[in-house]
Amino acid sequence: MLNRQIPLSPNETWSDADGGLPVSAPESAEAVVVDQFVAATGRLVWAIRESFVRYVTLIARGEYTIAGGVTEGEDGQFAFPLRRAVQEGDDWRLSFGGSVHFVAHHGLLDVLIVDPELVVGPGGGVLATHVRGDADELIAMVVTDAASPEFSRKELVWQEVPTKLATAGAELLGNVYPKGTDMASLGIRVQLDA
Repeated sequence: MLNRQIPLSPNETWSDADGGLPVSAPESAEAVVVDQFVAATGRLVWAIRESFVRYVTLIARGEYTIAGGVTEGEDGQFAFPLRRAVQEGDDWRLSFGGSVHFVAHHGLLDVLIVDPELVVGPGGGVLATHVRGDADELIAMVVTDAASPEFSRKELVWQEVPTKLATAGAELLGNVYPKGTDMASLGIRVQLDA
């Protein structure tokens, strides 16, 4: 597992804790300064993988719960609220709040995605989840393709950012999918106040 480290490049080894960039947990849900703007609100939208959600709910007769401000759209996408946004050069570090918890097979399948952290930029990126019971430890869920935001009307937007399952993410999902499996794309919006 990763220890507060999220590598930026998909060419790096996801299971290694060294060589990455440190990501600290957000201190509060207050607006934060991003360059000369203030990030007021935002969200990460992610459906994880349709076949996984279908397996949990229909085949395994399990369930999932959302908490901490996460909402679910009619299209099955989960929206995590923005807690922090920091720009470092061309890269962005985005912290989100809330959780989605999948349980099936009488608890043998137990997947918690909580307070996701995203590092994204022209060199690729990583979406990680915090570890249950340890706010400082992260598990890399997926690696993203290179992505830069579009700026429009005081809003930064990343649309349909492709993702692939990381090694630790595959383990978290019970090794049902191998590393490198295509997962649902990410949608990110950060509203800015001038």
